[in-house]
Amino acid sequence: MSVRVSTPVEERTQSFFLAGTMQGARSGSNLIDQSYRAALTKCIRAHRPGAVIHDPGALMAEWEAAHRADVRAAHAALRDMPTVHRSELTPELVDLTDMFHRLTRLASSSDVCVAWLPGHEPSMGTATEMLSAFRAGRTVVSITAMRQNLAVLACSTVILPDLPAFTQWLDREASPQPVS
Repeated sequence: MSVRVSTPVEERTQSFFLAGTMQGARSGSNLIDQSYRAALTKCIRAHRPGAVIHDPGALMAEWEAAHRADVRAAHAALRDMPTVHRSELTPELVDLTDMFHRLTRLASSSDVCVAWLPGHEPSMGTATEMLSAFRAGRTVVSITAMRQNLAVLACSTVILPDLPAFTQWLDREASPQPVS
């Protein structure tokens, strides 16, 4: 007779992608308040201390650090261009658009995509990250009042009204899955 030894269940590290409005309906580099990123990170860390958190705001700052002023200037110059051809973008803008694509791929490879969409302001970047994550079969948690917005409804696993509801969701729903 063989005896089977039980071993503790090993927990898999979860990864979270912090999607959320940066530019929204604003033009240029006029961004909305980004303090929600720190609040989401703090909340996730409190409930999932070992989680890997991907913050696009921090990643973009890191990736463009060496040429931030050049990227900003090239982006601002778009305002005066009547027609924009992708094939004619400056190297700085090609880098910026490549960053966007890197971020959407990162959203699709993270376990949970947390989409922060305050008020009723849509965000095309956030919608793209949500769609990428949803199509990859990831959990998409939208924190927004826009539950009737078709893109939010179609690409969300769950729609929550605020940060306290997200905290409750983390307690109930986002438990790490054991490694098989």
